[in-house]
Amino acid sequence: MKLGITLMLAVVLLLGGCGNGNGNGNNRGSTPPEEKTVSSASWVTDRMIKIQEGIYVGTEEKVESIDGKLGEIKHYLTEEKFNEPGESSNYYKKGTALYRITGVPVESGIAVEMRPGQYVKAVPVEEILGGSRLE
Repeated sequence: MKLGITLMLAVVLLLGGCGNGNGNGNNRGSTPPEEKTVSSASWVTDRMIKIQEGIYVGTEEKVESIDGKLGEIKHYLTEEKFNEPGESSNYYKKGTALYRITGVPVESGIAVEMRPGQYVKAVPVEEILGGSRLE
């Protein structure tokens, strides 16, 4: 009787050690359990624009007069990356034109073309968040 209980206990311990640790009951192969991560666009702000001149945040403020074209959005970002490419945005679509605002230094704001002839202001991110320039 003691030998039967000891043998049964040994079998249970041996079989218990064969699990892969992921708790799903699938003991095939020796692949590690999947690492679970949360994937979301977690930028400090929405309406982010990154261009050579810096990082800006789009506002609802209308712009009446523009000067020269600075460029356009070349990369629409769906997830945050450590080194976002230049001319990119997490809100404005690829092809969105960016302009200088008449009488306003680029360091203080740029114009974003929403529709032909309609522009809104984007301001440096530090104006929204406070602190020093993020680049």
